[in-house]
Amino acid sequence: MKWLPVCLLAGLSLWPSALRAEFRNWTNADGKNVDAELIKVDDDNVTFRLRNGNTTVYPQAKLSAADREYITKNPPSAPAAKPGTAEKSPPEAGSPTVDDKRKAKWLTKMSKARDEAKETGLPILVLFTGTSWCPYCIKLEAQVFAKKDFTAFANKNLVLLKLDFGPGGSTNNKEQKKLQEDFGVKGFPTYFLTAADGTRLAQGGYNDGITPESFAAWVKSAAAKPE
Repeated sequence: MKWLPVCLLAGLSLWPSALRAEFRNWTNADGKNVDAELIKVDDDNVTFRLRNGNTTVYPQAKLSAADREYITKNPPSAPAAKPGTAEKSPPEAGSPTVDDKRKAKWLTKMSKARDEAKETGLPILVLFTGTSWCPYCIKLEAQVFAKKDFTAFANKNLVLLKLDFGPGGSTNNKEQKKLQEDFGVKGFPTYFLTAADGTRLAQGGYNDGITPESFAAWVKSAAAKPE
């Protein structure tokens, strides 16, 4: 097995012999040498960066004994973060995956809400309301859902589903009617926090003094432990 294409080896022979600290001379099992920087070691594969900026992967077992010993004693470290940037930690398994620019929008279809919940890992706020006739629904809109603080919170923490009913809870929408029956909704406004699979985490309604902050606290408490 050849170490590198001939054209690369030829190019290497033309470079100056002076080396930067992170570059060294590596030798393969065939005795051929290459000037490269060790980037990472993944099981038996070793990734090198050449002087021209290209990278190449080579089996560690094919390197000389001295090179294998060097790798053992000098494992590659993670690349340093650029000045002024914060190092990002990988997301934990099962944790929400939310784009920084995400804008939560009120959906009207449960299927779309569940798809978005599965994609983002966020719970669904299922709101049964009557914004054209129900006094407490109108208050809830004004005191919570119309506020910028709620919008900012929802962008990062919620999938929104609004089921807006007519006077007295009337509707010609078959899906809305079925969801009303499935959730056992008798009064308005009533809202639920659910997981993408339909698991109900909590239920709530309007109360005096409700604010975006108290609503956010309710969401966080409910999402932490199913009822």
